[in-house]
Amino acid sequence: MLVLDRDAAVAAWRRAEGHIYPTVMLNATLYQEYVAVIRGIAEELADVHSEDDLVLAWHERRDLADAVISRTAPSMAQLMNREGLRDAAFCTRHREITREQGKQIAAQRLEEAKRTGAEWVTLFDDVTPLGAQRLEMHVRSGRALHTSTELPLDGTHPSWELEVVQLDPHDGAWLLDKPPLLQTQKFDRQDEWEARVQQARTSFGGDLP
Repeated sequence: MLVLDRDAAVAAWRRAEGHIYPTVMLNATLYQEYVAVIRGIAEELADVHSEDDLVLAWHERRDLADAVISRTAPSMAQLMNREGLRDAAFCTRHREITREQGKQIAAQRLEEAKRTGAEWVTLFDDVTPLGAQRLEMHVRSGRALHTSTELPLDGTHPSWELEVVQLDPHDGAWLLDKPPLLQTQKFDRQDEWEARVQQARTSFGGDLP
């Protein structure tokens, strides 16, 4: 149940972040104040150091946005979506935690995948308003799909990338001395990228001979 709660929480945080930034970009003052408040809330969460504890804080510390806005008194406070601010700040802190403890989190996810018999495990998943990166490993073989998306806020055309790399199936470590199993491919269309990712998942998802 905790894993499901975590996934739902992270999805909510990412939706909030993905909604907030584009909607305030056209008002420089509002944008700057949103960024400052989000940063302030994230700093209040500096005492939280794990994904599960962050989910717990999300349920228990409901008044963080109100507290930070009260303390900093932004001029456009009346226009601010406080729930959205709070969730976007949790997204920021979640990103910080996953970067600070990336190896530990990946190891925990791999251990859980092995315990449950999962075929694939997501070792790294970083989403920002400007794009995303994801590393998804086939548990038994260590072959991994490394995908990324670039979504510029300035309106320029988005792009997508895919490469397949070899990880150590025991601990998920990136084997830097091994060349990519599939060199980086770039795509201008999301549907083509998604189709190629699915094809790569099928092609590289079998056990090693």
